[in-house]
Amino acid sequence: MGLVRTLICENAAVASEQPLASLAGYEAMREGGNAFDAAVATSLSLAVTFHPAGGIGGDFFGMLYEAKTGRVHCLNSSGWAPSGIGVESISAKGNGVPTYGPLTCTVPGFIAGVWSMHQKLGSMPFKDLARPATGYATHGFPAGEALCRSTSSSFESLSDSAKRVFAPRGTPPMPGEWIRQEALGRVLSEVSEGGPDAFYKGWPAERICSALQAGGVRAELDDFDFTPEWVEPVTFDYRGTKVHEVPPNSMGVTSLLMLKQLAEAGLEGAGPLSQERITRTMKAAELAYGRRDELLGDPRFGPVDVKEFMESSNRASGVPASLSGGDTTAFSVADAVGNIVSGIQSLFHHFGSRVFVPEAGLMLNNRGAGFSLSGPNKAEPRKRPLHTLSSVILSKDDRPFVGIGASGGEYRPMQHTLFITNLVDYGMPLEQAVEHQRFLWSGGRTVIAERGYDAVDSSLYEVRNLPFPGRTGVCHAVAVADHYRKAVCDMRGDGIPAGF
Repeated sequence: MGLVRTLICENAAVASEQPLASLAGYEAMREGGNAFDAAVATSLSLAVTFHPAGGIGGDFFGMLYEAKTGRVHCLNSSGWAPSGIGVESISAKGNGVPTYGPLTCTVPGFIAGVWSMHQKLGSMPFKDLARPATGYATHGFPAGEALCRSTSSSFESLSDSAKRVFAPRGTPPMPGEWIRQEALGRVLSEVSEGGPDAFYKGWPAERICSALQAGGVRAELDDFDFTPEWVEPVTFDYRGTKVHEVPPNSMGVTSLLMLKQLAEAGLEGAGPLSQERITRTMKAAELAYGRRDELLGDPRFGPVDVKEFMESSNRASGVPASLSGGDTTAFSVADAVGNIVSGIQSLFHHFGSRVFVPEAGLMLNNRGAGFSLSGPNKAEPRKRPLHTLSSVILSKDDRPFVGIGASGGEYRPMQHTLFITNLVDYGMPLEQAVEHQRFLWSGGRTVIAERGYDAVDSSLYEVRNLPFPGRTGVCHAVAVADHYRKAVCDMRGDGIPAGF
């Protein structure tokens, strides 16, 4: 233990997966900005410096505590399918929903989401907050290890135009190699001057439409008439700690149903590395994920009864045969007055759909890969897919004290459940709760387990063993106490915390 990167300071702190992004958030607060300003600067910088995971062609979600009002806000800025994507168009080109390509692209929600967060809660000029990211794009930055791994794993599937930007030597970059994204810098500069209209009503949207149409998908400028949603978080009291999660079309409530099952079953007598913990958690996961597939989708296209979902107590009619990860990046911020942001952004998989728009320097997401061909999550024009992204704020006695989030794709509800039970049931400090060994149900009978869970019953589960620390997602978190702020960056990623 002791490998997690932790900073304890007096006033304000930010934790993200990229040191330059943490620095951008730190500088925003040093210049007098609040946590929401810092979140804007951090998020935009992540979109540049860790583009395969969280570029501007993807989506953004935020769980935000506003100390002045005592309210926890939830921002859902996930984009919808273009007008030419639906069950018929998908079925006409294959036997199921593809993982990559134009049919998986949804309208990017990122720019609108970050702008909306700033307009509602920020205090500094947006242009000032966008300046670090614009500079990283225009003048370049040194590639980090996570960026290099993501590029290497996807390199052969990238177009020549994408390789010229993301692999300028013609081979996957090495750590420290200079990456410059001048076209992306142009987009960010225009957005910083003209707001989201410069993106959604301007030439970037036109270029995205052209790229999709070239791939055989009908997309129109009207599809980019997009606005984010401010929604009420779904809150569950887990053993005296309130957990605030993102409602559908996010699958965030899946973690809450897991916690409800564990609250009823109890983890008493089940140590943090025990077979009993795994067995009880896996039983809760099988129920929650099965009910997810039966009941959750975009509530704008049909009723999604969260109360009914949370009251699910019987086994679902089926459980997923497998779950998929993703390449996402999360960050957390806390400021001197107690505001908290838990933000998350993603293209879904490494480099999303692999559809690159060279004039705008952006890779489009493959969020449409999350659609189904039937049920509440079936693909339809202007519909948002069931989304893996969610973020969490925890409160006690009506006072938020932790913001936490992680990359992980469909594993995210289990990750959140592990972090929360580490904190509540096992009394771990935040840094230990993030660092601790993880196990993740991978669908069917498969469990992924980092070294330390050595007693997994092979008669119950097929175990895929990983070293510790392993590739089980990257978590970032902040904690707020009376006299200090704490920021934690997972040792499974490249990030460092920053604060003062």
